[in-house]
Amino acid sequence: MKIANEKCDVLVIGSGLGGVRAAIEAKRAGLKTLLVDKSILARASASIYAGSIVVRKPPEYLVKMGLMEPGMDFEEPFDASFQYFVREGARTGGSEFTANQKLAMTVACEMGIRAEELKDFGVEDINSQRWVGPPGLWGRNIMLPLVKYIKKIGVKTREMTMITDLVRQGESIIGAIGFDIRKSQFVSFETKAVVLATGSYAQIYERVYAPIRMTGDGYAMAYRAGAALSDMEMMGFDNWGIAEPDLPQYWIPGSIARTSGVLRNAKGEAFFHRYAQEHGVLGEGATLSFDDNMSKRYGRPFIELVPYLIRASMKEIKEGRGTDDAVFLDLTQVPEEKWKVDSKGIFALNLLRGFDLKNNLLRVAPICIGDFKGGGVKIDEKGRTGLEGLSAAGDVSPGSSMLYALVTGVLSGRSAVTRALDISMPEFDGETRDWVEDRIGVLETILNRKPHESGDPKKIKSRVKSILWRSGGPLRDEDGLKEGIGALEEVEKEFMPMVSASCSFRKLREAVECRNMVQVGQMILPASLYRTESRGYNQRTDHPKRDDKNWLKNTIITQRNDQMNIDAEPVDLLFLKPESMERAGR
Repeated sequence: MKIANEKCDVLVIGSGLGGVRAAIEAKRAGLKTLLVDKSILARASASIYAGSIVVRKPPEYLVKMGLMEPGMDFEEPFDASFQYFVREGARTGGSEFTANQKLAMTVACEMGIRAEELKDFGVEDINSQRWVGPPGLWGRNIMLPLVKYIKKIGVKTREMTMITDLVRQGESIIGAIGFDIRKSQFVSFETKAVVLATGSYAQIYERVYAPIRMTGDGYAMAYRAGAALSDMEMMGFDNWGIAEPDLPQYWIPGSIARTSGVLRNAKGEAFFHRYAQEHGVLGEGATLSFDDNMSKRYGRPFIELVPYLIRASMKEIKEGRGTDDAVFLDLTQVPEEKWKVDSKGIFALNLLRGFDLKNNLLRVAPICIGDFKGGGVKIDEKGRTGLEGLSAAGDVSPGSSMLYALVTGVLSGRSAVTRALDISMPEFDGETRDWVEDRIGVLETILNRKPHESGDPKKIKSRVKSILWRSGGPLRDEDGLKEGIGALEEVEKEFMPMVSASCSFRKLREAVECRNMVQVGQMILPASLYRTESRGYNQRTDHPKRDDKNWLKNTIITQRNDQMNIDAEPVDLLFLKPESMERAGR
């Protein structure tokens, strides 16, 4: 068994916005920096398609016409941004007040200057997702210049190299192991500090719109190394996944035209109209007029309607009033000019070309889109985990947005720099070297194992995705969660020992992703079972209400004696409490 070895001051794992920004921070400090990605640089992350860093404020005339929501004004004082983050949650790692408020405040304070700073790194337009005019360029307008910049300043990069495990010695992370897919070579890395920026875990679900490599690797690696993870039950969904047999399983962007539609069941009933009135969803000034878009129709910002839309749609599907596990979006009465008001509408028209929207209802169903989430590797307001030498950025930590990835990339990079400048290069002791060889040996066994139908990585992935969608999808209950936990245990015991890479390093990547997907699923389902309430993205039909009295808490997952342990910690309501926002009428 040959193991190539490489040393660096800072090792960054993942090349999305958080990882690339952390690498810039480390290199600007004069440190030898290595950025590693299991795919092509930046191309497999959510950042490449996620949109702009800062969305321009919509034109005032469109707001007055009721065609657009005012949106979030990033020119307002930072405390307004902070309150938005805590209320809306997922952007900074929480769901309805479970966010780390110190971290949310840090993001609110730093986001403006960090966004403007990107212009120094070659990003020409931080507002690349436009309201009007031609469609935006999405994240590639940001990510590709940043990748070019890190190469220019001397950050060393390795593509197609999968990190499988972090190397822990004592209480510190001092390296990592993995394999180079192109060179068909096992690799170990020795380093002073690691930044984990591996992205989300959306691909563990059957209905998903997210990069195919988004399999939760960083969560599983951090867990195995002994780091804490918080609120893993808070995986988000959106209601607007296409479910037409002849169209791609894709998410329809939130254009004004889309939000002017009407949700109907198989009987043609406008079910959300009824649901909103019966379940206290309506906000002040709700018109209930189908001539208005949904925000005006129901009197609440559209983002706040999402959990209710999902719950209502899934209820119709589960109770037999859907068709082919879907409900219908009626866009037949939406004027053609409304589709052309904003860039997202133009994009949707292109996406749905060939489908007659004027005469047919569109099948839709909830879908996991990857960048709505509030759980992950627990970090503090400096991007540090509880392990020395390990920080985390972006979607692998408990938050999700381009702004969050940008700021936490800087924070984690700073923490890595502080660590790397403070210590000499660690050396693997004898016990650590034996552990590295043992872990590489396990990979080699999987690589050389003879193919078997039960050990086909693609089939195992499909099984896991089905289990998670059925048991840990948009709506959950105790029986379903327990069933899913048992089904994942069966996969772990009966199928994973037979997983085979058929002598292919590309298939070895698939096999390792299987292991990580199973482990992440084994965090999500028990955490959701543990939280006996509905809050944000954790929607329990058997506990349908939010319970601030008992559950203003973060669920915390750690590994103890090779067993998964779940605890709850009270949320630190340092700056803002739920009742203060309710008194303010927000």
